[in-house]
Amino acid sequence: METIVNRNSAIQNIDRLDRDFGHDTIAQLMIDVRTPREFEEVHIPGSRNIPLTDLETFLPELRELSRHQRLILVCRTQNRVKLAYDEFVIHGITNVRILEGGVTKWIADGRPVTRGRRSISLEGQVRMAAGTLIIGGTALGAFFSPWLLMIPAVVGAGLIHAGWKDSCLMGMLLSRLPFNQRGYVV
Repeated sequence: METIVNRNSAIQNIDRLDRDFGHDTIAQLMIDVRTPREFEEVHIPGSRNIPLTDLETFLPELRELSRHQRLILVCRTQNRVKLAYDEFVIHGITNVRILEGGVTKWIADGRPVTRGRRSISLEGQVRMAAGTLIIGGTALGAFFSPWLLMIPAVVGAGLIHAGWKDSCLMGMLLSRLPFNQRGYVV
């Protein structure tokens, strides 16, 4: 069993996974770490949804599963799987790979997906929330108190930090809201 603990070395493209596992087997090994709502909208057939926010709960089961087969982590574009991968490695689960480009590349390559109802992606929700806080904070600061201009400043600093660390606290918080959970109907 090959062990890779360097995150960048764990990223594998679809063609290599096809060659290593065979086309039909790949999806059965995939763990999709997006929110249940994103998963319901579009996912790779046969993949399993374990949201990043719930990952720790499933680590014992995934550790056992990884003893028998390599797990392939997938999200929309590959950002959240990096956090998930780090979590796996911290807990000693190293028989894990990252699907290069995520579901977005999978779709772009013309591979099959299962589609459900359309919703706003978590990244879209983050952009909307940040924009609302920036516009609202600027308006409040202009009309009520200059101290309220701290709101857009803090949001801006948070966006810089999110880009620098490739991790987004606002996204993690939004992913826990009820409308991002399985079974919630808008």
